[in-house]
Amino acid sequence: MLDVREAAALAGRAPETLRRWIWSGKLAARKHGNRLLVARDDLDALMASAKRGPITLAQWVRFVDDHVPSGKSASAADLVLADRYQRDEPRARR
Repeated sequence: MLDVREAAALAGRAPETLRRWIWSGKLAARKHGNRLLVARDDLDALMASAKRGPITLAQWVRFVDDHVPSGKSASAADLVLADRYQRDEPRARR
């Protein structure tokens, strides 16, 4: 387990960026007293996914086609939640 400052140093980011990732749910953390602790595996997985870069518009369209039944519309919030669920699925299997 790493504290926020150690994790930020390994990720090459500012500690505040790591805190934002934690608060937004992008990175899992545990409280130990008044400190936030991050698992090294979770940080490594997040950094590996960040290296893949943003998805293209074509990839997003394929995602929408796969997750929205034809003839139905979905809000942007529905699509974002579905995307987040899909990205978190491998982490939930651990």
